[in-house]
Amino acid sequence: MNLQYNRHRLFWLLQKWSSYSVWAHYARQFDVFVKAYEEALATWPEGERPPEYNVRFAYKAQDLYPKGLAVLAKGDRSVWREREDGYLGEAQGAAFRAMDGVTSAEINKYDGGERGVPLYTVWTPRLEKLRLLKEAATPEGAFLVYEQRPTYMDWHPVTMIGSEGLEEYLAHNGAELGPLPTVCPPTPEPTTVLTESGDTVSTDGIWELVLPHRAPGETDCLNYFVKGAVTPWIDDPNYGYEPGKQHVLPATWRLVWEDTRYRDGVIPDESAYLKPAVEPAPGPEQFVEAVSHGGRCEAGQPCPQDGTWWTPARPDARRAFAQGEMMPNFPDSNYGATIWYREAE
Repeated sequence: MNLQYNRHRLFWLLQKWSSYSVWAHYARQFDVFVKAYEEALATWPEGERPPEYNVRFAYKAQDLYPKGLAVLAKGDRSVWREREDGYLGEAQGAAFRAMDGVTSAEINKYDGGERGVPLYTVWTPRLEKLRLLKEAATPEGAFLVYEQRPTYMDWHPVTMIGSEGLEEYLAHNGAELGPLPTVCPPTPEPTTVLTESGDTVSTDGIWELVLPHRAPGETDCLNYFVKGAVTPWIDDPNYGYEPGKQHVLPATWRLVWEDTRYRDGVIPDESAYLKPAVEPAPGPEQFVEAVSHGGRCEAGQPCPQDGTWWTPARPDARRAFAQGEMMPNFPDSNYGATIWYREAE
């Protein structure tokens, strides 16, 4: 696992899911879902028509989304706090309840509900279309920015990402968070601002777990914390799940990036979060060109020439190397041997 590679990806995801444009997108998608839901209630026959009781939650979400977006547009991120004016968190919760009556063909077939009878007599193409609208309106990455609250009153809040397990998590759930750009930009240098479990978070932004055996910036354990929230604990890896018990460890967190977006009232172009630049893998002609210019070097060997070098073993590793500098190796890459190629000038 390459920590910097994962660090860049998680940092990008945290910025994405804390952005105004992404939340505005899901609010619009939810409006599309509600319109289709209302049409289904008005025109579809019994046995295909979705449950009417969900509509009240839909209208509640439609009332909360604009309130939350108006607050976020001013740079106030309390909209993700676990409280009455945490409008976006409340909106997402209401939207979830509004859409839970739209299941899937599989669930409808095997889950008969309280009375053992499927909700829908037959799963139709119109129901499948409604299900797809539900998926499009569900902000799967919302959990990345929510204030963490304890399960029970006498428990501690636990951070969502408490260890360096991003690789495994993305392998199972990455598709739900949306596509990642081929090359995520590097993270900024960490600050000296710290917060400890139980403290009040002083600044909105992205924080990294402080590890005693690591230098600042040498971890991919990042979390988004909202100002005013309680700094969370982390799960104790020495214990597994035990019903009714909590095993946690206190942690120290270092501020990596303060989120000051929108405080000036300006929403920048954030379209890249919805349609990131996914570049194709280097073609054979690029390898031929590199070799023809003598720009090839195996990992572990000194760089033969100053310039910008890249390797298909790690797409985001492209950078400038000086002659004599040792070329890095990425043994965990799925590509195979790490071979570096110099870009033609």
